Amino acid sequence: MALKSIAKSIRISEEVFEYIEASPGKGFNDKFENIILEAKRGEAERKNNLERLEQEIENARKCLYKTIQQEKELQTFFRQFCHMQRTISEMKESLERAMAEHEEKEN
Repeated sequence: MALKSIAKSIRISEEVFEYIEASPGKGFNDKFENIILEAKRGEAERKNNLERLEQEIENARKCLYKTIQQEKELQTFFRQFCHMQRTISEMKESLERAMAEHEEKEN
């Protein structure tokens, strides 16, 4: 371990003190230093995880946007389909009336 030549005094809350005391190490200074060094070592991993999560969020946004666009296209298709279905039904009814009128004239 490196030579400890810096002496500082700090004021901390009871909660922080209890957290430090529960950490591995021989004394308060050793425990405090272990916490700081562990945080320093894990910093790159946390940064990488954050970048990965941000990329996942961006991918999810793109997927959601694509899904919304597809849903809009399907709505348009469905409206057109329903309109065509009504038109065909109306044409069928007109044809049936015309055929009935034609049969009445023949009889």
